[in-house]
Amino acid sequence: MPFPCRFGSSQPATTSVRLDRKATCNRQLHIVPSVSNKHNKDNDTFSMNNLMYIEIPKIKDSIIFEHICKDIIETKGEYEQVQFNGRPGQPQDGVDVFARKKGTKEWIGVQCKVRSNNDLSEKDILDEIKKAKDFNPDLTYYCVYTTASRDVNIQKFIRTNYDEILEEYGFKIQILFWEDIEDFLKEEENYLVYHRYYKEFFANNESLGHGIGKVLNLDLGIGDSTDTHYEIMIGKIPEEKSGDHNNANYYKGCFFLINFHERKMETFPVPCFPSDLEQCFYNRLDRFRITEWINSIENISDFIYSNDSDIKTYISKEKYYEYIKELRDE
Repeated sequence: MPFPCRFGSSQPATTSVRLDRKATCNRQLHIVPSVSNKHNKDNDTFSMNNLMYIEIPKIKDSIIFEHICKDIIETKGEYEQVQFNGRPGQPQDGVDVFARKKGTKEWIGVQCKVRSNNDLSEKDILDEIKKAKDFNPDLTYYCVYTTASRDVNIQKFIRTNYDEILEEYGFKIQILFWEDIEDFLKEEENYLVYHRYYKEFFANNESLGHGIGKVLNLDLGIGDSTDTHYEIMIGKIPEEKSGDHNNANYYKGCFFLINFHERKMETFPVPCFPSDLEQCFYNRLDRFRITEWINSIENISDFIYSNDSDIKTYISKEKYYEYIKELRDE
């Protein structure tokens, strides 16, 4: 299918090597629950942050809609050569965006239709299909992305004419209505696309005082092999801007680590020292290696919002022997 959308350990740190591994979330952002809600609010199981019940306003600008369609194709990572077809005013052979499926010679053409009044007709689709026959190279898939709402008559038209269109024009036809595009945007891995076009529906967590954490697998090693595995969270609590540093505000601006294996946590400064993590990690060598890793991160705030979720960090054998010697000299 050309449309890139789907149609806790309690063990101690292990000494076995665990080498294998996007929403991903947007940096410092979460969905504001006041967006139009179609769900029954009397349902006790309803979560205001569940995007399945958020109605996303339709795009009304044709240029913006073309951009969002291009982003939809790019986000899944299955296509290369994803480009706009020419520029406005040029003959486009019924294709606004084109791409090629990676590892194949299959080309996809996308026609973007803004229809604020849901007035997408069978004629509209046929007219674009006829134009797309002249696209070079020949298309394998031809898709119509539209802001029109899902329509049973158009769906029936596509189903009943699918084989005939394939035989006459040489490509498979697909139509995606606004509801299909909404479903794509609501998937967690697509929040970046959602935020790009709907910033007003997001709130800044720093301004709200919400701490942000990143859960990841952390493998520690010496030389070129790992020997210890942890599952941790590293995060930051936003700065306190009111000037009041009493009580809970004392911890504002701190970084923190959670060791899920040992069910312990600790706040830490930058740079970080092994003594800063005594309450979080029992093993002294592990504390040393973890602080080496923390201090190697150029910007911890940026790291927290990155897509990295599997970290392997090593110290050299020389540094290990030096560390052991220092322990013996204490």
